[in-house]
This record gives sequence, structure tokens and C-alpha cells, in this order.
Amino acid sequence: MPEWLTALNWGSLADWASAGGSVFAAVVALTLARDAGRVKIQAICGVRTMVGTGMNPTTLASIMVTNIGERPFKISAIALTHGLIKKSHGIIKIGSPTEFCDQLLRVLNDGEQSHFGFLLDSDSNWVAHQGRDFKNWIDLMTFRVTIHCTNGQSLKLKPEKQLLDEIAKRMKAKKIAQ
Repeated sequence: MPEWLTALNWGSLADWASAGGSVFAAVVALTLARDAGRVKIQAICGVRTMVGTGMNPTTLASIMVTNIGERPFKISAIALTHGLIKKSHGIIKIGSPTEFCDQLLRVLNDGEQSHFGFLLDSDSNWVAHQGRDFKNWIDLMTFRVTIHCTNGQSLKLKPEKQLLDEIAKRMKAKKIAQ
């Protein structure tokens, strides 16, 4: 071993333990501070059937967003992406609220939900558009829905299989029509 290495004063084990504890405490404090400022979102994207009194069952493409944290937030946009190398991007246009679709920019407090539902039997919604726009199975497999919040955070999710099957059915119908 080199002489200069053995001549160094490495300190006691207590000094090393104290330094390690200080670094650990700083990392924990920074992690907790970062998490305190974040919103906690849970979301699903799939096909749901709405039933009610005096109402025929209605099948919807449904995006349900729930605030599972203490910090309130607003949903500013719902975006769509697909493609492996050349990505295509889009946004779901949401106007005034309907019986199936809430409005954007509504404050969601702890435990509150917002639902964005779109009739599947319509040829003018985003599900029909994706079915016409997708060119192959790669587009379908890379399809993602992103929930954007007003604080700059976002949550990207993969739609459930039943919704992907619905889009695939529209892709096949487009190929047959061509």
C-alpha cells in the first residue's frame, strides 16, 4: 500500500456513521418535500356501460380521473399519442359539460372524480377518429392517453383492452371500406 495512503487520517467509525446519517437525512427531507408538492392521480381509460332508471344501457369510451391525494388540482387537457418512431399527437376536444362528460378545469379535491365519457356508437368522437387514423397494429399497441394537470404534472396511461379492441374494430371496418 502506498505510504501517503496509510499516512491519511481516516477518522473514527463514529465520524463516518455521522456523515452517512446526515446524507441520508438530507435525501429523505428532499424526497418528502418533493412529494408534498405533487398531486396524486388515479385514472382509468376503457369502455363502460351506463345504466339508470328509465334509460337504455349506453356504452361509452370512458376516462375516469380520481384525486387520491390531499392537494387539489384541475385537469387542463386530455392528450392522445400513438406511434413508435414517428409519433402522432392529438387532444380530445371537450366543450361544455354533458350528461356523460364533465368540464375541464374543474377543481378536484381529495377523493373527487371527474368523468369524461364519449358515446361509442358515434362516428364523430375521438375513438372513431383513432380507428380511421391508425395504420397498423403498432399504432394500436403504442396508443396512450395522457391526463394533463394545471400544475404541470401529467399521467400517461394505456387504455384497457376492451377500448383497444373497439378501435381495432374500427380500423378493420376502414380497411374493408377501402
